[in-house]
Amino acid sequence: MEYLLKDREPKEALRYFEEISAIPRGSGNEEAISQYLLDFAKAHGLDAYRDSAWNVYITKPGSAGCESLPPLMLQGHTDMVCEKNHNVDHDFTKDPIKLVVEGNILRADGTTLGADNGVAVAWMLSILADDSLKHPPLECVFTASEEVGLIGAHNLEFDRIHARRLINLDCGPEGVFCCGSAGGQVTDLRLPLRREEAQGLPLTIRIRGLSGGHSGGLIHKGLGNANVLMGRILRNLCQAFPCRLIQCDGGDKDNAIPRECDAVVLVEESSKEQAQAIVNRVEAEIQGQLMPEDENFHIELEWAPAGSCQAVTAEDTVKMMHLMVMLPCGPQLRDLTMNDRVVSSENFASVHTDDQGVKCVISMRSSNDAYRQDMAARLEILGQLTGASIRHHDDYDSWEIEKNSPIREHVLACYKELTGQDGKIVATHGGLECGIFQKRIPGIDMVTMSCNCSGAHSPDECMELDSFGRTYQLLCRVLASLCQ
Repeated sequence: MEYLLKDREPKEALRYFEEISAIPRGSGNEEAISQYLLDFAKAHGLDAYRDSAWNVYITKPGSAGCESLPPLMLQGHTDMVCEKNHNVDHDFTKDPIKLVVEGNILRADGTTLGADNGVAVAWMLSILADDSLKHPPLECVFTASEEVGLIGAHNLEFDRIHARRLINLDCGPEGVFCCGSAGGQVTDLRLPLRREEAQGLPLTIRIRGLSGGHSGGLIHKGLGNANVLMGRILRNLCQAFPCRLIQCDGGDKDNAIPRECDAVVLVEESSKEQAQAIVNRVEAEIQGQLMPEDENFHIELEWAPAGSCQAVTAEDTVKMMHLMVMLPCGPQLRDLTMNDRVVSSENFASVHTDDQGVKCVISMRSSNDAYRQDMAARLEILGQLTGASIRHHDDYDSWEIEKNSPIREHVLACYKELTGQDGKIVATHGGLECGIFQKRIPGIDMVTMSCNCSGAHSPDECMELDSFGRTYQLLCRVLASLCQ
């Protein structure tokens, strides 16, 4: 096989990244990648096990002279968020990710790259395959379905894990080491909608050009949320004249800020020019309020011929609009004592209509469990006021910061030796599997590390190749120093 990254270092780690990029591995579709890992382990004479949740455990004895040292767990997840631009023809269930190199940057061709968390998988495979490295006994844990509720981590067979120190490879950037993360949950709001036969002009409204991205790591940036903006457009239309919703669909990932939303509304022929003017006015207002990252935002309009169709009643269209407008989105609580760090946030992740009604999904994150309960209670009250039913699900634990962490200090010391600079310790607003490990493995000592990547959970996702190499070098240095 001719590898795109064959002239880059570290060659083997990047080769593994290319190999796994050819394997479809969206959340819930990890059987193939788990089999690849089992085949890899067999080819290298390593013990491996796959559980019923598609998690894979691969162990490797310590290198010569290090066999009796305490084991170290390396961990990352195999699944990736599957997002693509609307004009890209890509089937995430069968098509390989098309990699593109632009100087020092690796990205995909119109889709997510999968560096989150393919970086971890590639690094662990390279380390497991390299018998020249000095290291303690290793327990490499490849978890599944992290992106959709940390499902693999919740279902790990923890009695298989003997290590009490862990390096998680799912949080960067380079030189920044995480020691705490937010917990969270997902809330579904289901609002019944009555439909009736109605006459009018169908108007399709498409929101395009938003940057989107990770709803934890980027929620503080004030990026445009397509579902929120569509609610604003519908509010302006409903306030001007009676209109009926036919369909509304936006976002499909709980952990991504939605970039696109499409709605079809039925407008009376006499209101056509007014509707067009209203949408154009709202578009201009939004363009003047968005962050620079959303400079490509625009609204596409398409009119269909007048006719008769099943549409939501005018009354229920207003009810749905009220729900969309009132759903919270963005940071909800900040900690001014820690550089204005986001403590709690909500993301209006998706909205989808069907014949019975509309389903709106909110993903909540918080490092303060009591405040997360308050956010959930407010959504329940909003559901009661609007007539929507509520379902909370996919809870995951926060990772509470430990004051004393030998593995964290060890990684920091190695980083200082390699770079001459001090590493930065942070707590992330994103959710990490470390929160589950802390609750299920008593005494576990953890730290995270990764390379420079950006645009996670969006087609803008990219990775710095030089940073990939430097951080892999740091990881190998940490392993060797644990043997001293």
